[in-house]
Amino acid sequence: MNGPVERAREALASGLAPVEVYAALAVGADFRDTALVVCDALGIPRADAEHRLRATDGLWDDFAPGDEEFLGELLDLAAVFDVHVTLDEPGEQVRRLLDRSMGALGGIGSGVALGISRKPATGRLPEAYTVLVGLPVRERGDPARYRAELIAAGELLADWLPPDDREAAGRVREARERCARRDASGSRPSR
Repeated sequence: MNGPVERAREALASGLAPVEVYAALAVGADFRDTALVVCDALGIPRADAEHRLRATDGLWDDFAPGDEEFLGELLDLAAVFDVHVTLDEPGEQVRRLLDRSMGALGGIGSGVALGISRKPATGRLPEAYTVLVGLPVRERGDPARYRAELIAAGELLADWLPPDDREAAGRVREARERCARRDASGSRPSR
């Protein structure tokens, strides 16, 4: 008989998202323990999973049977199920440029910042790049530095992407071109 971690691994391998796996396994089970099971199945070290769950300690008593799907979505929003990756050196260079471009914005909403910061940590550099290109530079920001960092990141990112990932390459190319047009016009991104 398969234990909960094995069932979670099988469900993840079948293509189910961690939130769906959580919702299915949490029915009739301890909600917090189920989160640890899904983290284990994802390969997240136990100490890291425990650390992530400490931030959610106030949640557990507020949910009852039937809330499994909603709770799974909250855990996902809290980045509990994020599988962090180690980037190679070119990927790290892209990540640093993206971080610097975000700093040049002159401020960013906390929800947007959380969403963007999760993307590089999980290896989704193209997604982070395309989101950053579309953000407005605030009055206290530095539009020239923002665009310069993004143009450099876009060039490195285009080389970093696997050659067979045409979809990501197309999104990155389009975002780079938008950024370069803004650089040529000296304008701020539209709000």
